[in-house]
Amino acid sequence: MKILILNWRCIKNPDMGGSEIYFYELAKRWVKWGNEVTWFSPMFKNCLKEEKVDGIKFIRRGNKYSVYVSAFLDYITKLDKDFDVIIDVENGIPFFSPLYIKNKKIFLHIHHIHKDVWFKQMPFPFSFIGFILENNVMPLFYKKKQIITLSKSSYNEIIKNKISKFEPKIVNPGIEFYKHKKVQKSKNPTILFLNRIKKYKGIDTFLRAAKELKEKDIEFWVVGDGDYLEKSKNYVKNKELNNVTFFGKVSEDKKKELMQKAWIFVNPSYKEGWGIVNIEANYFGVPVIGSNVAGIKDSVIDGKTGLLFEYGNYKSLVEKIDYLINNKKELNSFSKNARKWAINFDWDKKAGEYLNILKFT
Repeated sequence: MKILILNWRCIKNPDMGGSEIYFYELAKRWVKWGNEVTWFSPMFKNCLKEEKVDGIKFIRRGNKYSVYVSAFLDYITKLDKDFDVIIDVENGIPFFSPLYIKNKKIFLHIHHIHKDVWFKQMPFPFSFIGFILENNVMPLFYKKKQIITLSKSSYNEIIKNKISKFEPKIVNPGIEFYKHKKVQKSKNPTILFLNRIKKYKGIDTFLRAAKELKEKDIEFWVVGDGDYLEKSKNYVKNKELNNVTFFGKVSEDKKKELMQKAWIFVNPSYKEGWGIVNIEANYFGVPVIGSNVAGIKDSVIDGKTGLLFEYGNYKSLVEKIDYLINNKKELNSFSKNARKWAINFDWDKKAGEYLNILKFT
């Protein structure tokens, strides 16, 4: 099978996130199983225009804005036309591939419907344009296309928005069951935030909780990079939060170390397709306190693998952090449940599920 992935980033892009990890893990397995995968995405500083990584052929053209036009131009002038399947990945805006790709099997992949995220993350008028393209224009072109998504929450949103006449298929992400060097928990209670540092990811809520708990012997770790990092650092500096440490973007080995050291993982995001990092934390026996929103409420089992709190309500987050830290028996129970939950999400299994949809739908 020859598969073309159209995505706004690739696995080597400095701004890559969960969507890119998801497709990279699937695609490298599809190649291993005898399929051909081409991944089209924008260029970034010092990148190669074309290269192979783990058997996946990466083609990079344009920038993060012009990549949609570049995909159209490259497809009609340069790319081979013998692909069996096209996966059009919507990260707010799809590639509108049905406009120029005819007589091919096209799947629209939606991590989650962005809706209000546009107005939280983008300035006007770009937020308004993105909102209209996703919610009003996109359904016009994908009515007859199969949609694949990550969670039941996203499934419900897609149904509600009436994007396609077909019922969406769900394939949760997996995680890597890797061998790792065992690391002891931190002596002091440690709360970990590991995500892209963007406003809609809820970093404000995390830091406000740190402020409320600054007099207690609790450490707050912030791991990641993004366009909201400097504002976050300024907030910590202005509030004199000596209990907050910024690590920046870290290696996989460092990520494993920090996750094992942490007592609690916090995901205060406004919305996620699923939240791969939640399951990764669970794999290391770390319970997750997450906002009760689409995606996160699918990957966190409230009262079993973690706790959910009202999005943006930092006082509620403080209460739940305080509760788990002061109830060691409950914390240990959540930790055991988290490990059991995480082993359900094997990348090989998920890659097989997705591939079967591509073949037989």
